[in-house]
Amino acid sequence: MPENELEWSPELIHPKNVAGTALLGKACDILELIGRSPGLLDQMRLAEQTGIPRATLYRILAALISRGLIRADPRTQAYTLGFNFLDLAQNAWSSSDLASIATVELRRLRDLTGETAYLAVQEGHHVLSLGRFESAHSERSNARLGALKPMHCTSQGKAILAHLSDAQVELALRNGLGKFTDKTICDPEQLKAHLTIVRARGYAIDDEEIILGTRCVGTAILDPSGKPLAAISVAGPTFRITAERAERLGQELVDVAKRISSLLAPAIKSARHDPGGYKVWTKSAAFIGGAPRWDARAHTLVWADLLAPAIRAEGGHPYVISLQALSESINSLCLVERGVAFSVGNDIVIDNLSGNQERIEGKPGLSFKVLRVCRDGEIWAAAYGAEPNLSRIGPWRRHSGIEPIFEIQGQVTDIAFADDAGLFATQPSRQCVYLLERKTGRKRKFADIPKVAGAPCTLAVDEHFNPWIGLSDGWSVIKLNDSGEIERTVALPIPRPTGIAFGGASLSELFVTSARTGLSRESLANAPLSGHLLSIDVGERGLADPIATL
Repeated sequence: MPENELEWSPELIHPKNVAGTALLGKACDILELIGRSPGLLDQMRLAEQTGIPRATLYRILAALISRGLIRADPRTQAYTLGFNFLDLAQNAWSSSDLASIATVELRRLRDLTGETAYLAVQEGHHVLSLGRFESAHSERSNARLGALKPMHCTSQGKAILAHLSDAQVELALRNGLGKFTDKTICDPEQLKAHLTIVRARGYAIDDEEIILGTRCVGTAILDPSGKPLAAISVAGPTFRITAERAERLGQELVDVAKRISSLLAPAIKSARHDPGGYKVWTKSAAFIGGAPRWDARAHTLVWADLLAPAIRAEGGHPYVISLQALSESINSLCLVERGVAFSVGNDIVIDNLSGNQERIEGKPGLSFKVLRVCRDGEIWAAAYGAEPNLSRIGPWRRHSGIEPIFEIQGQVTDIAFADDAGLFATQPSRQCVYLLERKTGRKRKFADIPKVAGAPCTLAVDEHFNPWIGLSDGWSVIKLNDSGEIERTVALPIPRPTGIAFGGASLSELFVTSARTGLSRESLANAPLSGHLLSIDVGERGLADPIATL
């Protein structure tokens, strides 16, 4: 185990004794020992384990017996919890409160998933386990009731934190972020960015962050104002709860939490379906939107419905160009002096928006995935060859095709120019963003994006040449600073952004395209805006898309 890592154990967290209650604390210690080892402890063993003097121990035991809180076996003289204790404990579930209301749903969740289902509430800096319905599997999650766990590395804790104010989060995490495995999020800024994603998609995943080999999915139960009352979760070994299954379980947990919330307060509404500050530009959704480009000449956002295929424009001069005659999908587009240029497989098509098209054939086996225009009006492309699994990036010319300057192993999904010195490139398969230096031909890794945040798939650049990254399955766009660290996270109501671009009158609107095709019915129910063109005023200016000169 690495030097700075802790091995998780419930014993790491001890409730502190309250001053002036020493005798009561001793009685509680005795109850806990008996409860954990029923029928195994007599007076002698209790004295050994507690260190309480025999005379004091005898008086405490006598008081507990008289109250019916413990009882002694007449044959062995070992102690178990008394019937009155059990009656009192049962009242916790028979009352009309959170735990009793959640019981039916937790049991159903356990039966549906085959994994252990939990209910927990925030207790200071931790989450406290209130309810548990165990899996039937021999190898299962088995956290004990009453256990306190850290908030930053559990799905329940993160689900609750995601719905707290910034001040409440700071207070809850003021004791620091302990590292239990190499997957524990220990950086406060990274955790805050992660919580933004959790809040957007509605559920949190503990991906072996507290115990290696265990994966847990949790979501918050909210009151009518959107404040977290508790959290529910499902946990099990990673070989049963795979990363893909965890995503599906997350959607199910969101539905369960809504049902519990509705029983507690019928007025609760899901915040995830409220577009809030998002503007929806389209009446009908695209199959897979992509390649948004702001045309400052016409104050119009031009983008592609990649599968239809069609090119669409929204804003000052809206239009739709149906390209069904191509019988092929579009990969990307860029703006040219008299229209648009778009890529179709190995070829580039130039459309003058008047019905005239010129198709320029490319090399077989080299598919143009991205088209961009640099500041001097030259078209650049990222072309991918499947057989060598190699992306070639460089300027494209009408008569000579692409002239590769950079080569990157694997598929590059987007490029964007920072300034005259270089450009950024995203590669989802490696979870990284590259910076490519045009003057030197050097390429270097600019940022590694944690898998839990989502896959970096699309790019835009602001006026300070900072990259903004759309995260597939991350429900968000992030802004990176000069060091490649996450500086800001913008939550989205859709899981898979496919393209982002700055636009609008002041270039402070961030336009977002997304995918609808490939999402499950449950995902679409939770992200009904998938496939639509959205915009968010982010309060920061971006760079307009240059126009290519051919």
